[in-house]
This record gives sequence, C-alpha cells and structure tokens, in this order.
Amino acid sequence: RIPAERRFLSNPTHASLAVGAALLDGELAYHQGRHDEAYVHLRQAVGLDDNLSYTEPWAWMHPPRHALAALLLDQGHAEEAEQVYRDDLGLSGAVQRCAQHPDNVWALHGLVECLRRRGETDQLPGFQARLATALAKTDLPITSSCLCRTSVHSGPD
Repeated sequence: RIPAERRFLSNPTHASLAVGAALLDGELAYHQGRHDEAYVHLRQAVGLDDNLSYTEPWAWMHPPRHALAALLLDQGHAEEAEQVYRDDLGLSGAVQRCAQHPDNVWALHGLVECLRRRGETDQLPGFQARLATALAKTDLPITSSCLCRTSVHSGPD
C-alpha cells in the first residue's frame, strides 16, 4: 500500500497511479467487448492525466489520448478519434500546453489514418510529411497510436 502522503515530484503518487488504473480498466473493458464502458474509463484517464501537475519526467508517461483514440478508431468512431488526436498534438487549442505532444509519431499516425478514412485531401499531404519525418526517428514499426489496438497489423506508409 502506498502512503497517501507519498509524492512523485509535484504530484501525489496516488494521482499518477489513478491514471494507470483508469487506463487499465478501460483497456480491460474494451478487450472484454464492453466498449462504451471502456471509453468512459479512458476518458477518465485523459481527465486525470490532464490534471496532473507538470513535471519532467512526466508523472504518467503514456498519453491516455493515444489509447482512447486508437480504440475509438478501432470501432469506427473516426471523427471523435480525429479530434482526440488533434487535441493530443496541440492542434485544437483545447488542451493545456503541458498535455500536448506536438509531432508525436503515435498521434500523427492516428491522425493520418483518420484523414485517410474520411478521404481528406487538403491536410493529408502535410500530415503525411510530418509523419514521415517522425517515423524516420523511430526504431520500431508503428501500426497504431496504441499497442492496445490489437486488430491492426499494418498502418500508413
């Protein structure tokens, strides 16, 4: 049991771990076929993560928006997934700066997939170029913004 007063830098440890618990609950529910319940947990994880104080290193390392958007996209909710990716990349202005991940390869991959699904042609080339730049810096293949999306085996070129 972790004492209530335990901290990781400027955050109570229980606040950081609550993000992980909500992510875990969401991913478990999703893979048990309870998709609506999963999205509730994953949105909760996003909110909890957004409310952590800024620290370096981050208090929670895996951006919950990546899991939420990947699993939304997996069930065909591309419009909502696109907005989640835009928020994560800092393109919408809806998310505080410390919760944004500009040019993150995982979020760019998801955004490009969303744009392709809806046949978007104006913004797609620019985001494909940004994704290509980000992919050039990776050491593993990216097939989704979250490995929790197990239905995907290949992604954007």
